[in-house]
Amino acid sequence: MAADIHRIAYMSGLQSQAIPPARVAPRVPWYVYAAAILLVGWAFVLLIAWLSLERFDALFWRAMVPVTLELAIGCGLLLRRRWGWLLGVATAVLFIVDGLHSIIFVRGEYVVLDALVHRLVPAGVILAALLPGRARRAFLDE
Repeated sequence: MAADIHRIAYMSGLQSQAIPPARVAPRVPWYVYAAAILLVGWAFVLLIAWLSLERFDALFWRAMVPVTLELAIGCGLLLRRRWGWLLGVATAVLFIVDGLHSIIFVRGEYVVLDALVHRLVPAGVILAALLPGRARRAFLDE
């Protein structure tokens, strides 16, 4: 019986050396989840508003591209996927470029307000949530 206990202790010592410890994924900060919920909620508000118009022309489909991106980013962040982080940062940069392009080059009554509400504010929310070090490490495993 004493030999069995010694052999079990010896085997457990070998196993702890042979199997590397499991890596624990870093925790995603709470503000990433808050931004993801805001993005999904804002996308659903826009989707419901556009669907209530019951006009499915080219303007509708052009407006659905950013809504689809916001939904995809929100879902990717809620599911803790790396593609959600990458898509979020890339889309935020494109939203900033498109918003600034609209403000600078497009003439109209509500162009600045439209660019702020539909492009620059979502881009700011995305970047504020994804660029801090803790959020970046949680998604990119740095």
